[in-house]
Amino acid sequence: MRSYAMSIPIDLLWLAVVLAAFGVLVSLIPLPPNDFWWHLRIGTLILDEGRIPRTNMFGWTLPLEAPFTYGAWLGETLLALLYRAGGLPLPVFARNLLALLAFAMIGWEARRRSGSGRLAALALALAAGMSLNNLVLRPQIWSWVPFTVFYLLLARFQEGVLRPIALLALPPLMAFWVNAHGAFVLGPTLLLLFLAGGTLEALLGQRAPSTLRPLAAIAILTLPAMLLNPQGIGILGYVHRLLTDRPSQTLVVEWASPTPHGIANLTFYGSILILLLALAYSRHRLRPTEALLIAAFLWMAWNGQRYVIWFGMVAAPILAQLLAGALPPWPWPSPPPRRLNTLLAAILFLPVLAVQPWWVERIPLPETYWQQVWRGQAIGPLVGIETPVDAVEYLRAHPGGRLFNEMGYGSYLIWALPEQKVFVDPRVELYPYELWLDYIRISRAARYHELLERYGADRLLIDRILQEELARALEKDPRWEKEFEGVRAQVWRKRQ
Repeated sequence: MRSYAMSIPIDLLWLAVVLAAFGVLVSLIPLPPNDFWWHLRIGTLILDEGRIPRTNMFGWTLPLEAPFTYGAWLGETLLALLYRAGGLPLPVFARNLLALLAFAMIGWEARRRSGSGRLAALALALAAGMSLNNLVLRPQIWSWVPFTVFYLLLARFQEGVLRPIALLALPPLMAFWVNAHGAFVLGPTLLLLFLAGGTLEALLGQRAPSTLRPLAAIAILTLPAMLLNPQGIGILGYVHRLLTDRPSQTLVVEWASPTPHGIANLTFYGSILILLLALAYSRHRLRPTEALLIAAFLWMAWNGQRYVIWFGMVAAPILAQLLAGALPPWPWPSPPPRRLNTLLAAILFLPVLAVQPWWVERIPLPETYWQQVWRGQAIGPLVGIETPVDAVEYLRAHPGGRLFNEMGYGSYLIWALPEQKVFVDPRVELYPYELWLDYIRISRAARYHELLERYGADRLLIDRILQEELARALEKDPRWEKEFEGVRAQVWRKRQ
C-alpha cells in the first residue's frame, strides 16, 4: 500500500498528455482588446467607488447617462482585484488555472465513465480543441468551474454515485455564478434537462420516481438563488435582452454558427461525426437524460460559437462512454501504478509552468508567434498586437477631438484613456443597430466622410488591417491627414 501512495496508473498519463498540451495552448492565447479591458475598468470603478455603475459613461455617441446593465459585476471586480494584486500576469494565470481545472474534472469524469484513460484522453482532446476560440481572458472564465460542478454533481447523483446532500452545493454556487457572468442561465438549464430526463426515465421504468425528489428540491432551492444579485429578478430580463439584441445576434461573430474553418471549428464538426459513429456502433445506449443533454447543447453550439465550449464539456464524458462500448477492449493488461508514472506526469506539466505569464517572454517561441503580441511592454505579457498600445500613448500626449475608433480599440481606450470618449466599444447591446450599421459603413469606406461629418467625428483611431478599406481611402483623401502610424493602429485628423 505504501509503495502506491505517490503512484498513478499508466493510463492516466494519456490524460496528462492532453491536459498538458491544452495548458500550454491556453497559456499562449494572446489577449485581444475586445472583452477584457473595459471589464477591468468597470471592476476598478466598483472597487474605487463601492458601487456598481448603471450608465454608459464612456461612449460619446450616446448620452453618458444612458442606462446600461453591468451584469457580470462580480466577475469584473475579481479581475480588478487580481490585476491590483499582481498586474496583468495574475488574471492571465487565473484564466489558465481555471481552464485546466475545469477540463481536468471533465477528463476525470470521462475516464470514470469509460474505464479507459486512453478513450477519456481522446474525448477530452476533442472537447479542448473545439473550445480554443472560447478561452480568451474575460469574465466568462468565472463560469467554467461552476458549469462543470453543476454538470458533474447532477450527473453523478442521477447515476446513484452521489448522495442527495452533495446537491446542496448548487444553491450557493448559483449565488456566486449569477453575479459573476451571464452564463449562469446554464445552471437552471442543466437542472431542467436532468429533471426532464429523469422524468422520462421514470416513465420508462429505468429509475424509481422517488429519485426525482432531491432534484426537484434542489431546483426549488437553486432557482431563488438566482435572485441574489443587485437586480433581483430583473437579471432575467437582462439576459433576455442580450439574447434578443439585434446587433449582438446579427453582427458579432461569436453569436453566429460555427463555420468549417479553423482548428476549433473543424474539431467541433469532427466531434459530431465521431459522436454519430459511436452512437451507431456502441453497445451503450444513451439514457433519455444523456440524449437530452447532447441534443440541447449541440443545438446551442450549432447556433452560436460562444456555446461550443459548453457542448464540449457535456459531450466528452458521454462520448468516452460510447467509445468504450463501440471499440474492443485494450488487448494488453495495464501494469500496476508506479512512482515513475507520477514523475512522468510532473515532467509533462513543466512546459505548462514555463509558459506562465511571469516568464513566458523568456521562452524561445517561434518568431511568427511573437509577431502576434506586444513583447517587453510595461502593460504586461501576451497582449495581442491588435491592441493599440502605441496609438493610445500618442493620444495621451496629444489629446482632443471627437474620436471615431475601431470597436476593440474602444475597450482598450476605456481602460487606458477613459477621458477620451469612444465612438463605439464592445458593449454591443448599448449602441443602437443603426449606429452599428454606420460603423460598418465607415469601416468599409462607404460614404465615410459624409457619415463622419454627420456624427461630428474629426479624429480617427483605426486598425489598418481590420479596417483596410478605410485606411486605403484615407491615404488618398486630402480632407484627412495621418497623425500617427503604429504597428497596426493609425491616427488621422480632419484638415481644417
